[in-house]
Amino acid sequence: MTASPSTDPKTGNLGITVGTWLFILHSYGHTLADATLAAACEKIEAADPDSVDQAGMELVALVQESLAVDADAAAISAWLGTVIGSAHIGSIEGSDRAARTAHIRSYQFQSSLPLLTSVLNRFPDGVVKSHWVMVERVTQTVTCMDPYPWDDLDEEYTLPLAEFMVRWELAGCESIVFRA
Repeated sequence: MTASPSTDPKTGNLGITVGTWLFILHSYGHTLADATLAAACEKIEAADPDSVDQAGMELVALVQESLAVDADAAAISAWLGTVIGSAHIGSIEGSDRAARTAHIRSYQFQSSLPLLTSVLNRFPDGVVKSHWVMVERVTQTVTCMDPYPWDDLDEEYTLPLAEFMVRWELAGCESIVFRA
């Protein structure tokens, strides 16, 4: 039996995470250069409650057509550069944990937008691997945002800052931010 988009795992699904991030950028008024992706975002905004899930999955399918499931930060950033302009794609930098934490906090204070990071996690089947999440807020805890807002499942979770940083560092400190 082949999994359908509605039965694909919601956690660790790159297409869902990047699609959601693009929708958030669109909803904040940032222009998507790709007309098909922009139209998919507009369809989500216009959808009634009964069809919003289908509209969201259409956006996710478009992202999945363009990005490999195991794409790294460079591949994701390059693709996003074609979608929103390479001048708008950046990453969190810093030579140590304190500098990286300060950069994340500064980014969030200035933009109020989530960032994408790769973190190491244990999945329900026991496999430990890295996957992409959206980071909504960083204080003494880190709130990772629901990677699929069009369903009724609550996939938001909070980690202590030190635990998040270790998971992020073990996954290679890969990140993607939107530069205005």
